[in-house]
Amino acid sequence: MVSGSAIAAVVLGLLFPGVAQGLAAQRLRGIAWGVGALATTLLIVVSVWFLPVTLVVRIACTVDAVRVLRRHKGAEDLLSAGIALVLGVAAVTGAQASLEAFKIPSSSMYPTLVIGDHLYIDKLSLHWRAPERGEVIVFDQPCAHRTYIKRVIAVATDTIEVRCSVLYVNGKAATATLVDGKATYEDYDESRNEWFSREVARYHEVLRGHAYDTFRTREDNQGDFPHRGDFPQLDSPLAPSCAQSDYFRDGAQSKSNQPKGQIVVTKPGATECEPQAHFVVPAGSVFVMGDNRHNANDSRYWGVVPLDNVIGRAIGIYMSDDRAGGWGRFGAIK
Repeated sequence: MVSGSAIAAVVLGLLFPGVAQGLAAQRLRGIAWGVGALATTLLIVVSVWFLPVTLVVRIACTVDAVRVLRRHKGAEDLLSAGIALVLGVAAVTGAQASLEAFKIPSSSMYPTLVIGDHLYIDKLSLHWRAPERGEVIVFDQPCAHRTYIKRVIAVATDTIEVRCSVLYVNGKAATATLVDGKATYEDYDESRNEWFSREVARYHEVLRGHAYDTFRTREDNQGDFPHRGDFPQLDSPLAPSCAQSDYFRDGAQSKSNQPKGQIVVTKPGATECEPQAHFVVPAGSVFVMGDNRHNANDSRYWGVVPLDNVIGRAIGIYMSDDRAGGWGRFGAIK
């Protein structure tokens, strides 16, 4: 007789849905639970909202496993249990191959993502669909070879320009609406191990159907940097790359697989806020920027991200250590 222990049923139900039912000769029941667990796990790639569905399925399977094992008095059905076990292992393997966890370490993606957010990264869809404008991706930064997260602003052959904080892609200004001209957020200084407030202006931006908010420097608080973040810099004729970047002087740039883009002057003698020189994104790469536009280390400074360096798309927050957010930040990423 299969043990009716509630502990065994709980372990089997949570880790390998359907195995307990299979052992109790409930073959179709066990397969159904296994298929359900596999499907809901893989669907997290589509939306992080399937994460609670997956947990509900496993809890329900556990309850059912306890009931089935307590009632069963016959011989063990190892074949049924084996089928369910294979499905359970497939769910775990599929999740590991398709999903990866990532934690936000800096404020470069505020207000979309904050320090302490834990994300799921979809690695599976990259096999059939390249990153698109407006998507948030995680990648291996080509100069320092560290894991970064930023938003895709332009793809291969696109042109990109920023003038007086206005973003232009292929010569067209991205739609941006002022939400709050006197917003603030809490940033973290690692060197001093303390939090402090920053003053910003919050804008709602739309890029290729993706709507999200960005931070910019307040117009009344720009000081000596009225156009910080504008791109390409008019006093620097060289296209940004690992070789040109001042951020990485340890020789890492010599190992970079980064393709080089080109700066094209389109309107010599233009006023400072007019489009006048853009960057052409080279083939096999994307141009990325942080949503915290004036406090982000991104492609404006070190160049493009090779497609081979992209790890996956950020699909949702599953928990957060944010001081004000917590579980309230669970959900999909804009």
